[in-house]
Amino acid sequence: MKIALIGDIHSRFAQAEQVVTQVRKDHAEAEIICMGDVFEVEKKSVSSADESAVEPEQLPDYVMNSTHSFIDTLRTFQGVIGNQEEKLKKLMPLTQIPENIAIFLDYPREIAQGNLLFIHGHQLPWVESGPDVFHPLIENEMLTYRLFFYGHNHDQRLFVVHQVDGEMLYNEIPIQLGTPIPLKQYEKYLINVGDIKSTPSKWAIYCSDADTITFYELSPAKV
Repeated sequence: MKIALIGDIHSRFAQAEQVVTQVRKDHAEAEIICMGDVFEVEKKSVSSADESAVEPEQLPDYVMNSTHSFIDTLRTFQGVIGNQEEKLKKLMPLTQIPENIAIFLDYPREIAQGNLLFIHGHQLPWVESGPDVFHPLIENEMLTYRLFFYGHNHDQRLFVVHQVDGEMLYNEIPIQLGTPIPLKQYEKYLINVGDIKSTPSKWAIYCSDADTITFYELSPAKV
């Protein structure tokens, strides 16, 4: 089984379409999971600091490119909800949400497949474990999973996680793009799959048969 993980699209649907085209070319059998933040929700300048008080008519541009053809493709994938979708739900009445994007606002908080957990990551506490190194903390019921996939901060990273005397230790593993990284059977891993929004766009593929994670970015010729 292969799982292609894309996320943090932020309305860059043309880039997302290129990534999915590449995934389907190289890994046609891969299931695709969206890790949240499908849309770019830009806060407009309003008189009230209370977002819930914003009038609906002030929000026509909150969802960018909602008619892009990639939306129909994305609707065929599983996905988890991101903070951008939660913001959109808060700022715009559901009656004014275009029907073709409403499905993304009903994405679950997380997806669990066996010992794999997929979550956007904004719902969790985060820690700075080194210069410019931020990641969520694995706590409580999440400890039952072996591989923890997330996004949110647009920073492709891989950590092996050890629990020592009740403390969780996160050791970063270097990434070489396009090279499968073998995962040890009895280790836990924290995996940031990268983002579509950046240039070049990034994603990851997990192969359960080989038990590897491979990180990718879109080649300049395709951007």
